[in-house]
Amino acid sequence: MKKMFLTVAIAMVSLYASAQESETSDFKPTKGSFATELNFNPFKGNLSFNNVLNQVKGRYFLSPQLALRLGFNVNTIDSAQNYGTPYGAQSNFTSEKRKSTSFGLNFGIEKHFKGTKRLSPYIGADIFWGTKSANQEISNNASTSKIKNAWVEYTSQYIQAGTPPYYYYTTTITKVTENAYNRFGVTAVAGFDFYMAKDFFLGYEFNLGYSKTKYKSPEATVTGQNPTTPNYYSNNSTSKFGTSLVNGIRIGYSF
Repeated sequence: MKKMFLTVAIAMVSLYASAQESETSDFKPTKGSFATELNFNPFKGNLSFNNVLNQVKGRYFLSPQLALRLGFNVNTIDSAQNYGTPYGAQSNFTSEKRKSTSFGLNFGIEKHFKGTKRLSPYIGADIFWGTKSANQEISNNASTSKIKNAWVEYTSQYIQAGTPPYYYYTTTITKVTENAYNRFGVTAVAGFDFYMAKDFFLGYEFNLGYSKTKYKSPEATVTGQNPTTPNYYSNNSTSKFGTSLVNGIRIGYSF
């Protein structure tokens, strides 16, 4: 990590030194420029996508003072598990498949102020929308369960009940581990770009935003021997309002 930080620091100093020879040049983007960036955390030694939504982000400059913001993210999980004892008189075999896809889109605008020859402070606003799907299929010797809008886990729990002498029974606990949703929100942003050289910048940004997530109710279909369809119902939603910071330094370029 120290070597990586030292390498980046040397590169930044070299860029800054070479830029001193051309102080008369124009460092900032002009009309028609496109900029993209990553987030660099020198304390962890890693690079990541720029914003708190972990999106690929780009900016298109309508003028040196006005830029459109666009970000998106796509994530897919597809897993399969097979377990049990398929052989013998009391064979038991379970196959489980899980799939999930999430997609998010962010669109906004930012206004840049005069600043200095290298410094470009700005404010702006974003709107964003996201969705997530989750599906699961569990098959065993007797039945097949297909669950839409969620991943669930089943665990058995041994319960003590009654008064002495107690009696005991086993119950199945169902837990939703992944839930499909729709999400939307708005964000106010403020930050700055500092141009170390022409079209190469470092920066920082913080946000004040509101978002609401509406979770979808799981739907289950069971087929096979003595099928019992679970009855799921949920009407859950989450609202968030507050500030957030990009954990690290924005590093990017325009062209």
